[in-house]
Amino acid sequence: MGEYEEKVEKLTNVRMLFLTSIVSALALVVGLFWNEAIKAAIEQLIPAGEGLSYKFLAAIIVTIIVVIVIYILIHSQKIAEKSIEELKGKKKAKEKDHLTKS
Repeated sequence: MGEYEEKVEKLTNVRMLFLTSIVSALALVVGLFWNEAIKAAIEQLIPAGEGLSYKFLAAIIVTIIVVIVIYILIHSQKIAEKSIEELKGKKKAKEKDHLTKS
């Protein structure tokens, strides 16, 4: 890999890290607003003495959903990385084949 390509790849990695950090911060803000909305809904829908068990139930359900989403995201990232590696391998093979024909 050439020096230029390495610099472009590093810049892309830094940009992706920066973008991921911003998205994470925005997701936290959204999560805090949803937290307040869910608390208010539970307080209005559930009698005062029974609210704790419903809060735990909601926390368990949300945790399960988040774990599933994280698993899907990690799995899709691995598939994308594998595809990129395959494309790089095909490109190298094509370049090597082109050089041997010359």
